[in-house]
Amino acid sequence: MVRNRSHHARMTVDRIALRRFTQWLPFLVLVAICVAWWSPLGVVVALAACLAVGGVLQRFDLVGDAVGGALLRSRATLPFATRPPTHDVLLDWGELGMGGPAYSTQMLRDGAIVEGVSTGGSHDASGEWQTLAGSALRVASGYVDRSEAVIVYDEADKRVMQVLAIVPSLFWQELHERRQLGGDAEAAMWLRDLPCRSTTLRPCRGLWLEPEHPALAAGLPQALRHVLPDARVLRAIPLLPDDLRLTAHPTLFARICPYVLCLDGEPSDRHACDLETVITSPSGRCVVVAGSVLDGDLRPIEGVWLVHWQGRWQAIGRRATGGSGKARSGAWIDVIEAGDDGTLRCDAYEEHWTFDAITRIPTPHTALALPVEWRETALAVRVRDGHFSLRLPRADQRPSVTG
Repeated sequence: MVRNRSHHARMTVDRIALRRFTQWLPFLVLVAICVAWWSPLGVVVALAACLAVGGVLQRFDLVGDAVGGALLRSRATLPFATRPPTHDVLLDWGELGMGGPAYSTQMLRDGAIVEGVSTGGSHDASGEWQTLAGSALRVASGYVDRSEAVIVYDEADKRVMQVLAIVPSLFWQELHERRQLGGDAEAAMWLRDLPCRSTTLRPCRGLWLEPEHPALAAGLPQALRHVLPDARVLRAIPLLPDDLRLTAHPTLFARICPYVLCLDGEPSDRHACDLETVITSPSGRCVVVAGSVLDGDLRPIEGVWLVHWQGRWQAIGRRATGGSGKARSGAWIDVIEAGDDGTLRCDAYEEHWTFDAITRIPTPHTALALPVEWRETALAVRVRDGHFSLRLPRADQRPSVTG
């Protein structure tokens, strides 16, 4: 296996080097013909030859950046942790404004998810928490509704308290004095008597979440199934453990679940986050699923269209590019219809934001570069009024595209 991987890596490097050379080949042909035949007719012939060579190289996947191929497949899955962490974990962080104070979302050592905790300019999750000895209270600086506040967490009662009635600087001064004079026990009693906004967290899959969190109503992810016209069954099997503390992104996976697809009992290495969008040909020979590319931690990093036809899966990008220079822009790709012969009818469109809605309009581009799995470089697609048809490649032929 190691030998195969090294061979594949060497082949990839060789193809990258070859594309770097061939991208200049049309220009070299143009210069060579102009030098050998300097005349108006020679310039015309040189331009025609330049375009012809470029078209041939593109057809044989020898020109352009690598945007398809293995990039449209999920990465090798890393193993889950064997036991939950016993320390606080920083899950995400941001800034109030550009260069403003930093705040974070943290998973505390007992699995509680607390948002708005100040990081004090560092990325150490536990650096800002103070624990009052002899009590279950922990205190940290934070931000609530973009305003500085004090956050108190009660590990015993699983309660998050936001102290808003006192200026944070005065709070910390008072807390310090009470700890000095009466010890942590008296400081804890004072803390419990302060007016605050309190939220009692609820357990969910190893975490403690706010009561309105959607994961509480969703429960454990279950296997999904979709029956195809030919009676085959497409299944989606959840990949997450019951305890989300074992994952690298517990708050993300509390909202979404990555699934591995199985068609008619055959497992695959293709993934999706649901089975809400499944498109089939009339007889069910061609199946299209709105899928995802996962990184090693199972985090979705890109949306793709997963197509099963003639016994194998292929991936098509959900976003293409068109134009050049300042006119270069992207277009979203939707598969609208699938044929038994492996032909997909697709829409290419752009989304424009208005005050209260998103307007969807056909792409103005007549040519798009579409990432596909069977090519490392993008596939040239001719678009007409925002529509195009794509025929999937057989094992013994190249793909074809029509407007």
